[in-house]
Amino acid sequence: MRKPAVLFLLLTLLRIGLGSFFIVTGTLKIPQLDVTAEFLTRSRLLPEFCSLPLASLGVAMEIIVGICLLLRKAYMGAAFWGGIMTLIFFLLYMQAWIRGLDLTCNCVGAAHHIVNYPLDTGLRLLLLVGMSALIWDALQKRTDIWKFRALEFEKDR
Repeated sequence: MRKPAVLFLLLTLLRIGLGSFFIVTGTLKIPQLDVTAEFLTRSRLLPEFCSLPLASLGVAMEIIVGICLLLRKAYMGAAFWGGIMTLIFFLLYMQAWIRGLDLTCNCVGAAHHIVNYPLDTGLRLLLLVGMSALIWDALQKRTDIWKFRALEFEKDR
């Protein structure tokens, strides 16, 4: 079943926009990995020694997911992992807001002090909704995932 042209255009723009967003934010975070690691440390969810490896992994995943979304390669996996990443950051913001933590975020490549948790959490929720739309789109392409195809092999004559 084909999608209407408007829906196809909107999903394509969303995929390109989110792919570009992930590449830009991931690239801008590379020189400031310590700020991202500090954000994870101050969230007080994991031991401090986990912060820098997790920050590095997160930045690498952002860039890889962004490239895959832009090129539409491994689309289902990129949409899935992008959704997982945005869900994790949404939950990090929610728990920090609920606990009243004072955090500095390196979210878009520039470290800023979080003063408006409802706005920052809402923006993460919008990202999560966008990634959910891309996951839905990726799953539409895989309607035949459980269908097995018989392969016929003939002898060369």
